[in-house]
Amino acid sequence: MTLPHLGHPGRNGYLVPPGDVRALADRVMELLDDPAARRRMGEAGREIVTEHDIHRTLATFEALYLHAAGHPAAKTTLPLPLPTSAMESEHDEYAARSGRR
Repeated sequence: MTLPHLGHPGRNGYLVPPGDVRALADRVMELLDDPAARRRMGEAGREIVTEHDIHRTLATFEALYLHAAGHPAAKTTLPLPLPTSAMESEHDEYAARSGRR
């Protein structure tokens, strides 16, 4: 299983059903045969990772805790948007595809 905000099928990797060795092998072979896709997916993956810098992540958690505690300054200092229904829907879509629903 992947985190829905990190794994984007076809953009920075592929999702395969848990335990489906054949599907995994097929995707690996596709990537071995397509250097441009490997490069494109690698670049997309690096782009996504930069959004998860440790300092930004810690600031986000701190702001979320302050917000949950009702701290007045926290309402305007959240460095990232709170999870949206789009993220939830992406997670639901993955869960349905992977049989984890």
